[in-house]
Amino acid sequence: MTYEMFPGRFTVEGRLRAVTALRVGAGRALAPLGTDLPVVRDALGAPFIPGSSLKGPLRATVERLVRGVRPARACNPLDDRERCVPPRDLDRLRAESQRQPDPDAWLTAALLARTCWVCRLFGSPWLASAVQVADLPVDHAGWFGQFEVRDGVAIDRDTETVRGGLKYDYEVVPAGTEFLFRLRADTDDPRLLGMLALGLRELERDDLAIGGGRSRGLGRVELVVERRRLVRRDAGSLLGYLAAPETAGEAIDAVTLQGWVSAFLDCLRDDALPVEAV
Repeated sequence: MTYEMFPGRFTVEGRLRAVTALRVGAGRALAPLGTDLPVVRDALGAPFIPGSSLKGPLRATVERLVRGVRPARACNPLDDRERCVPPRDLDRLRAESQRQPDPDAWLTAALLARTCWVCRLFGSPWLASAVQVADLPVDHAGWFGQFEVRDGVAIDRDTETVRGGLKYDYEVVPAGTEFLFRLRADTDDPRLLGMLALGLRELERDDLAIGGGRSRGLGRVELVVERRRLVRRDAGSLLGYLAAPETAGEAIDAVTLQGWVSAFLDCLRDDALPVEAV
């Protein structure tokens, strides 16, 4: 029988700044007054960014980067036929594991051997995600309680003009608004952390957009990192974390971060990421 153990913990904290107006929609409004398409709000009426609205684009960015070099190392998790472990193979492996002396250990090794690199980090139906992105609340120090309302119209595809009766309005969060960012990755493997760092670097460089209306210029965001810390999986590092979780772990500087990126780039060049990476 296999047992779960502490895998290490990497945390990133900072601020996500809206470079352009930002729209994470809440669907159509049900109230008779207000905009047709409001943004998501918390219980107090302030905007926030759901963690899933950031984690999804972050994963998609990492997938594109990996596929550009090693297409087979980033599957399509939205299509059962294109997953690294299709449902049929998963059922077969589960059945075969029951004939092994240690079914759990055998199944774990068999699945990891077939799981693509991106699924190892961001999760799949058979493997929990190592990456957790918390909901991003607005920074109330710079939030003045104001939204922008913009007009939208539907364009007739034949005449390429405005189609009558299809005007609507939508709500956006103004450019310059900042949200509090926190990401956690439950691993201390430099190769997986290097893959994650490549995605976060795109976010820091203002090369990743989130929310709706991105083709209209909305959703450009920039990550300003304020703190990176790593608690390793060894007993000494873990004991330090248990004694003082707020200050435990080592601060990660740009040199260490680049070392992680280099370790993952070596994996891309050699097409090798051992099972032990998880």
